[in-house]
Amino acid sequence: MSGRRLAAVALAGLALATLTGCPAGSERADRTAGPGSTTGPPSGPSSPAPRPALATDATTDLPAYGGPPAGAPASAGPLTAVRAAVDLTPATPTVFSVPEAADTTADGRTLVALAPVDGSRPQLATVSRAGVLTGAVELPPFTSVAALHVLSDGRAVVVGELGPVDDSAGGYGLAVVDPSTGAARTTVGVRFDPDEVVPFGRSTVSADGGRVYLFVTAIGRRQEFPEQLVAVDVGTGEVVGRRTVTDDVARVSTVPARFEAAALAPRPGGGVTLVLDASPVAARLERIPTLLEFDADLAPDGEPVRLTNLAEGAETQAVTTVGGTVFVVVEVDDGDWVLAVPDGGGAGPVLAQLDDPAHDYALVVEPAQQWALLPAVGGVRAVDLRTGAQPPPVDLGCDGGLHVRGLHGGASGAVAFGECGAVAQRTAMLWLLGP
Repeated sequence: MSGRRLAAVALAGLALATLTGCPAGSERADRTAGPGSTTGPPSGPSSPAPRPALATDATTDLPAYGGPPAGAPASAGPLTAVRAAVDLTPATPTVFSVPEAADTTADGRTLVALAPVDGSRPQLATVSRAGVLTGAVELPPFTSVAALHVLSDGRAVVVGELGPVDDSAGGYGLAVVDPSTGAARTTVGVRFDPDEVVPFGRSTVSADGGRVYLFVTAIGRRQEFPEQLVAVDVGTGEVVGRRTVTDDVARVSTVPARFEAAALAPRPGGGVTLVLDASPVAARLERIPTLLEFDADLAPDGEPVRLTNLAEGAETQAVTTVGGTVFVVVEVDDGDWVLAVPDGGGAGPVLAQLDDPAHDYALVVEPAQQWALLPAVGGVRAVDLRTGAQPPPVDLGCDGGLHVRGLHGGASGAVAFGECGAVAQRTAMLWLLGP
């Protein structure tokens, strides 16, 4: 089971079925595997009509990724230098805090969302371009932080599960926060009763920075939760779009997306791409990493894009977007593949094969689209997306134990965040990485 799914199950606190894939060889499987039936024969007059069989072949009839686009910036080379190792302890000196998410500003600062283990309010810490912790402010009453995005003006968009705000019920939403003063404006995108449902979400900021998009799903105790996309205007904090995606997901999967929703990715012309592991055949465990594209008004835009076929048994592990191209790490039987899909395009070649599926849960791709960065046993590892070459991993210097929780790209490099040291003595850390 993947790290992504394990984290989601731990968040939910529910016993979900273990999902695994079928074996796949080092070469991509034959794309001629036929679709299976999605339902059995009707059991009686009152049974619903059988649904049409869902497609199980990779989408190869759309333009494939052909490498870095013309006009892409020059490559900085592999990110194999540790510019700074930053101890985040002074941000919350009296209690250990888990670094949940991070992003970088245009001027090179890094903002980090920290969740204290004593349940107190999460904090937003700021680290300078030189690797100095310069301060921290208290965040609104999030009960869990799922993501952090930085706007062009340096403010942070923090996304997650909000407790009651301003005497109103909480739910899944966001806060736009000034990292210098802590001034914040909150928006609850989807309200729910925390005693009735366990929420889960994905988020992104539009390419022009004007909207925050949320995908929200949940496991409910009494009824199905309507999975939905929500658009929030950054300037006003108002919800300006909402779409229930039950029918959209049903085009590719026999079950709701739920924790198989891997990411939301911004599209260059507006709108978002929902990346999920679809289940096209009932009673079979194989998944197909699939892209559903929506325009700026959340209307479906184009046909679903399947990155693999059913026989390859792939599962999405990490997703990032650069210049409108969606880069995806998928786990197969004997390792991982790095794939890429241009906006409006389809499945293409395997850019790189990785033999360490235990460290495939985060991905950074430089603006030049030539080098990628992933976690490694002792630190991080660079991958050449043109040749598949992999230089020796970068050691982050944690002899007593390392947990890289995530990676994020920056203007001139990347950041890694996580914990260093044994569990009983762990330290929250941020590493600034460069060429």
